[in-house]
Amino acid sequence: MYRGETVAQTQEERKAETRGRLLDAAAALFAEQGIDGVSVDAVAGAAGRTSGAVYAHFGSKQGLLLAVLDAWRQSVVTVLSAEVALSDSPAAQLAAVWDNVASPSADTPGRWALLEHELWLRASRDPEVAEALRRRTADGLRHSGGELSRWAASVGAHPVGDPEETVILVKALMTGLEMQRRIEPGSVPDDLAVRGLAALVGLPGADRARPAGRPRASSGAGEPPSRPIRPRPGHRRAGVAGPSVRTTNPNPPKEGQRP
Repeated sequence: MYRGETVAQTQEERKAETRGRLLDAAAALFAEQGIDGVSVDAVAGAAGRTSGAVYAHFGSKQGLLLAVLDAWRQSVVTVLSAEVALSDSPAAQLAAVWDNVASPSADTPGRWALLEHELWLRASRDPEVAEALRRRTADGLRHSGGELSRWAASVGAHPVGDPEETVILVKALMTGLEMQRRIEPGSVPDDLAVRGLAALVGLPGADRARPAGRPRASSGAGEPPSRPIRPRPGHRRAGVAGPSVRTTNPNPPKEGQRP
């Protein structure tokens, strides 16, 4: 009996190892070459297994793709939850969320963000993948909405919409900023991303929220002014009638003189 249990456990371990190898290989290849550019044989070869192993574990390339998606989401949730728990302030927690999107680890340089873009691109062309993504997104949305609601209550934040709406906005912001940084690395400083997240989740002092240890950016693009900006003489910002515009003339005209 003991011997049988040991053999069964070993077989399960081998299956788990093979599954893990295939998922890692698929994630890397899909991100690097695009989903349509990668064959089942290529994934199996990169994992040191046969194509039969892919079909045995996932049924098809489509099944493999969806399994990669599930593994990715679980990995992100696990890592992110741990890092947020170690953060010492709400702003630092938002910085941890952004860091997981914008600063991937050395062993997976940008893989997961690229993989998500690939999945969305595939979903726009494949109804089956699109439906699977919608189901998984709906589940994740409900979970994330509940987490956001509890977090907001604990720190006194007031999100711009209901929890699920805010989660959608946060995801869209981070995805867009990550892609912007990928194309133009210097265009999205961490400071800007964290302030954007803080504004969406309604964190008190959102205009001052920034990662711990990072200096406040100098006035310029993306930096909200600390006080109203007075227009230069003869200059008026297009479409803006700010509160600093003078409404009375300090030197009124003399009697009979045109103002």
